[in-house]
Amino acid sequence: MYFSPKISVIMPSLNVEDYMEECLKSVLNQTFTDIEVICVDAGSTDNTLNIIKKLQKEDKRIKLLKSDKKSYGYQMNIGIEKARGNYISIVETDDFIEEDMLEKLYNLSENNSVDIIKANFCYLNDYDKNNIISIKDDSKEKLVCDTTFKLTEQPLFIEGHPSIWAGIYSKEFLINNNIKFKEEPKGGWVDNPFFFETALKADKIRYVDEIVYNYRITNPNSSSNNLGDNTLPMKRIMDIYNILKNNNVTDHKIIKLFYNRVFRYIEIIIENNENNIDNLDYETCACINKVLNIVDEKIVNFELNQNFRKLYYKFMSPLTLLEYDYNIFYL
Repeated sequence: MYFSPKISVIMPSLNVEDYMEECLKSVLNQTFTDIEVICVDAGSTDNTLNIIKKLQKEDKRIKLLKSDKKSYGYQMNIGIEKARGNYISIVETDDFIEEDMLEKLYNLSENNSVDIIKANFCYLNDYDKNNIISIKDDSKEKLVCDTTFKLTEQPLFIEGHPSIWAGIYSKEFLINNNIKFKEEPKGGWVDNPFFFETALKADKIRYVDEIVYNYRITNPNSSSNNLGDNTLPMKRIMDIYNILKNNNVTDHKIIKLFYNRVFRYIEIIIENNENNIDNLDYETCACINKVLNIVDEKIVNFELNQNFRKLYYKFMSPLTLLEYDYNIFYL
């Protein structure tokens, strides 16, 4: 018999044995049961696959797919392609969700007519198992969320973390707009362009300010905690810029929020280098400089904060790159 669920939950995994069972059980134990669960594993070498297979024997809603690439984006694209649900949910396998998350979100779908339905999340710090800290994200606290909207009506929707997982997406909306993940190696920060492209192209968005998702910030192997390539945030910023450009975005509030993200990501790069700009190499500085060339200097001067202005003039200065050139060739 053909099974067509209302929601397909896609769960990409790679060596997450410490979190996999808690995460998968939080999905299986949802109050909303009309789901399929698509686990897409990228070649785990720990106990992750055994955990999935054990729970698969207990619950036939689980489908296990294998990815031949260690790429979050590639795994997600496989899952979306195979999904049979009206809506797509993304659950990262080092996190877990509240038991009524899918019910709350689907109840806002207005007979499957809403493109994106999002809710809030909390940052979960469990380094100390005896003192687990949960902090609500407040980036969208000023968002008016009593009805559906377009991004131009509520631009604050793109403020803060690109929390693509605390929500559901109409599969028809994704397919009709040819929205796919970039298939970069490992994590690759590919949630960023997906976050912006879905928000820009959606005709109907719904947001509810309730915590439905627990975003664990203490997994040492996550791409958020292992930047690796210092240029990665700027590469994703350029992807977002191209999405804005290709969609002819001129809305001032959206552009300003994009600029805030640009400078916040520059701060993240510096933070990942011992909070010392002098630790950055030439390639990183050149990449930042390239991104800042797309930024409107007037908006930086008159509408952004003082620290962002300082970063702008530091990396736009020809002396900065000349200094790194000198270090490369003469030291």
